[in-house]
Amino acid sequence: MKKLFSTSLLILAGMLLLLGGCKEDELPVSGEGNVANNELPVRLAETDYNPDNTYYLLNDNESQDVYFDSSQRSFYVSQPLQFGMDDEHCFQLRFYSPRALKNVTFWARIDGYEEEFKFMSLEKIMPFQQLRVHIPFATKDLTAYTRSGKKIRIMANPYLTEENLTFTVECDDPYWARLQSIRCKWYIAFGRYSDTQDSWKYKMKASHTREAVAIALNMAYMFSSERFKTALYEFGPLHSNNDKTEIDKTALLANVLNHRGLTFGYTTGVMGLGGGTTFGMHEVCYLEHYADDKSITETIFHEFAHCVGYGHAGNMTYEQTGPGWITLCNNVYVALSLDKELPVYSRRFLHTRWSRNRYFDDIYVASKHIIEDPELDALDGGLSPLRGETDRGGNDGEPVAFKLDYTDLPGATGTTFRPKDVYVYGDTLYAVNDADNQYSVEVFGLAGGGKKHLGSIKEWKHGEATGKFGGRPNGITRANDKIYVTHEGSRTEIFDAKNHQFLTCIGNGSWGTGPTQTVHAFDVLLYKGLVMIHDKRYVNFVEEQAIQSGVTPRIYVRSEHLGETNGTYGMAVDEQTGLLYSTHPAKRIDLFAPDGIREGVSPKRTGQLAYKNVPYDLDFYEGRLFVSSNGTEKFCEVNPRTGEIMKDHTTIGGITLQAPEKFCIRRHTLFITDRVKNGTCVYAIPMSELK
Repeated sequence: MKKLFSTSLLILAGMLLLLGGCKEDELPVSGEGNVANNELPVRLAETDYNPDNTYYLLNDNESQDVYFDSSQRSFYVSQPLQFGMDDEHCFQLRFYSPRALKNVTFWARIDGYEEEFKFMSLEKIMPFQQLRVHIPFATKDLTAYTRSGKKIRIMANPYLTEENLTFTVECDDPYWARLQSIRCKWYIAFGRYSDTQDSWKYKMKASHTREAVAIALNMAYMFSSERFKTALYEFGPLHSNNDKTEIDKTALLANVLNHRGLTFGYTTGVMGLGGGTTFGMHEVCYLEHYADDKSITETIFHEFAHCVGYGHAGNMTYEQTGPGWITLCNNVYVALSLDKELPVYSRRFLHTRWSRNRYFDDIYVASKHIIEDPELDALDGGLSPLRGETDRGGNDGEPVAFKLDYTDLPGATGTTFRPKDVYVYGDTLYAVNDADNQYSVEVFGLAGGGKKHLGSIKEWKHGEATGKFGGRPNGITRANDKIYVTHEGSRTEIFDAKNHQFLTCIGNGSWGTGPTQTVHAFDVLLYKGLVMIHDKRYVNFVEEQAIQSGVTPRIYVRSEHLGETNGTYGMAVDEQTGLLYSTHPAKRIDLFAPDGIREGVSPKRTGQLAYKNVPYDLDFYEGRLFVSSNGTEKFCEVNPRTGEIMKDHTTIGGITLQAPEKFCIRRHTLFITDRVKNGTCVYAIPMSELK
């Protein structure tokens, strides 16, 4: 194929967790422990699988020398479940499938016995599982039950061979019936190909081999289906050349079904190379074929057309004589995916985009078609990124009342300590200091009613480099043992809450909208596994599970453009409705529905509240919404449905707020910054005073 593609390689920030293990010839064997009262069948549940009996094929740690060796890693699409006895009297199965198979029973037949008997019952065969267990009747007498229900005695036989012991399988899982319907005879393997030709310079990674299995099963099922046969005959003419010589569709289908097989490989510089059994593709082709990914299958079926003997003339590859093979195959492939008929109908079975073991790092890609299913939800928790729990700790304790200012910070003055934001977690208060040339986070202890200064975060080590706040800091929160600090240097710094050591950052410090960039960073909030960062244009969403030391996480998705404006921003979630409220300098409060966020799709506002003044920050307390702002009414309780001011709390008891900005409500206490020139402070006011 002539389409060119960049060969520049990036490192993936994300991972697919597949269990690794010892090599197959190093696997210990077991089995007798799962035979109750010396009676067959051997029964194994998912919880019985362990490194003693299970290895996962094509896992990320598997050597290329293994998966490029067809004697060790290969299968027929009509027989993705391989099973039998080895030379050590072990029963071994290998399942080349990205999906699990439930309720599987193996029957055994020994020469000299009238009937086959139930040998093994498996609750589930896991994706890409290799299971190896000792055959117990090789060494001891056992009771067994035949298909007709007879109770028989199987005598110990150390002379079992593949010739006198055979197995059959039965399964009531609909997925098994789907696999059994495959009529293609293809032999599937994985090729290293040339080390000297540029097109084959880079080799398949294990993640690509797993996707190759998915593609092979899907193609084989589709070509075997009646739906494809019907679509083939109903489709317009297929041409083998530009003279529009029509192809015999019956012969074409037979050629496809009886093709020898495919040896998958990895190409660079071109999207694909195919012919005979050669079947190489670039990484994007291994990922985007799913209907719930980009739903692009052009290269797959283009190269397969080469494999079954067609060139670039006609409409079998480039469709030079009108819509042809590529269009036909894509139509059926997508339809079968959306109807969940393809064996591997969704990218969510493998989530290869999350894997670190690939060349590129395009983790988050919008789905062209949404596919939802309980089976998929059980694998990844569902389409919503709200998969975690909000950290509700550190909110206990009695209300406190105090004023914290520069006199509480040793060596500070009114011009060197200007708290911009404040957050309290348990007995620890974090104050963001944005005084010129003094950017820091100051940490105070509140135990015993005090305001003891515990330390500062001003500089930190990042490998051999020394880091510091590259812009004016303005937002802070703590959740799940991490401290998050936003600043106008287009980064959100993340520290270990216990020792204040730097872990990583969101945003690479370069102003922009790339996958690891923010446009400044003004406020930060964590909710149910999502990190939300309001920058100058958007609310950026990052998966909390992607926060790892030393790895800059990618933006999961960013909101619609909210208007490019500098200012003070604040966010909070109404726990009663699940809506995210966000202030905006354009005298409004934006509303979002986090539970509706989907990968790669910019969430739009679900609502917008006009506000009388320029709102700075907001927070909820027991269903009540409080907003700080400029204007006469500087701190108010606000109707969360209309945005109307319900009560002005600018004066609370003996305190009149002069220039309140950011705040939090924790421990039944309002902690709020008052940005009076040369006298900026933090007030702690019990919420009982805000009637």
